[in-house]
Amino acid sequence: MEWFYDNADANPVVERVYCLAWAEFTDEDWAALGRIYRDLPGWQPGSPDIARWFAPDDDAEQHLWASVEPSGLQVGGLLSADAWQAWDGQFRRAVVDAGLPRFDH
Repeated sequence: MEWFYDNADANPVVERVYCLAWAEFTDEDWAALGRIYRDLPGWQPGSPDIARWFAPDDDAEQHLWASVEPSGLQVGGLLSADAWQAWDGQFRRAVVDAGLPRFDH
C-alpha cells in the first residue's frame, strides 16, 4: 500500500495527500518536517500563511503549497511533470529517512 493518494488526475495540476499520522508526531517530528520543507527545491521562506515552494502565491505559473489537514499533508499547485517528480521523490525519501509517522491509504 502507498502512503499517499492523488485527488487530481494529470499534470500540471498537483493535488496529493501524504498520509502522515499527526497524532503520533512528536516535537522532534514537527522539527524534522520543517527541515524537510526548507530543503526541498523551490522553498519560499517567510510565507505568512502556509508552506510554499516555487512562488509566494498561487498566481504564479508554477507554484506549490502544503497544508496540515486531518487526512494528512495536503499538497497542491501547478508544476511541470519533471519538477513535480523531483520534488515528490525528494519529499518522500526525506519523510522515510526521518522516520516520520505515516499510515497506508
